[in-house]
Amino acid sequence: MLNKATTRVKISFIGGGNMANALIGGLCDQIKKIPTSAICLPEDIHVIDVNAASLLTLHQKFDVSTGTQIDEQLRDADVIVLAVKPQQLREVAEQLAPYINQQLVISIAAGIRFSDLSRWLNNYPIIVRTMPNMPALINKGITGIYAAPDVNDQQRAIANLIMNAVGQTVWLDDEALLDPLTAISGSGPAYVFYFIEAMQKAAEEMGFTSEQGRQLAMATFMGASQLANES
Repeated sequence: MLNKATTRVKISFIGGGNMANALIGGLCDQIKKIPTSAICLPEDIHVIDVNAASLLTLHQKFDVSTGTQIDEQLRDADVIVLAVKPQQLREVAEQLAPYINQQLVISIAAGIRFSDLSRWLNNYPIIVRTMPNMPALINKGITGIYAAPDVNDQQRAIANLIMNAVGQTVWLDDEALLDPLTAISGSGPAYVFYFIEAMQKAAEEMGFTSEQGRQLAMATFMGASQLANES
């Protein structure tokens, strides 16, 4: 159960890939910058993954605890973040089901609806679905968030703090909006990369070096983006 007397929570990640790395890194940055406002400390974070090398890297980098099995330890977690690929989520959820009781479950798997995830977790209702985009890997992302009806205000606030570790958040009242959000902010970076690449290529065709073309394209895009954001 979440302790209402404190904002400090125990977070378990199932999956230790790129997005889990980004979230843990963002949370650890929060701890370094403003320790008193952090929702957890490194010793409150536990990561489960079948890849021992990934776990060793996470432990050495962030000083978090790790394990290779979904087991009883998860009963002590306040928050469980499902950071596995969508095709792995059903198997993971079915293994997790015996160990959940009032924990907040956060999924970052694209395309897996609340109804399916809840069913795989034996009709568990306290679920938040999130859809972060690629820039979250450098803490510059934006994440769409949908909370199921049984998620309380405190749990919503905790989910927001966790996802804020990798950028901005947008809360959605309708789960169906996560799909078009994925099309906009999830796929959007690919179009940006393509646009920058096209600008660089055009610059090279006009006689600039590859390095100059990249500098011109990046500075133009970043400056215009900042101007649009501030105007």
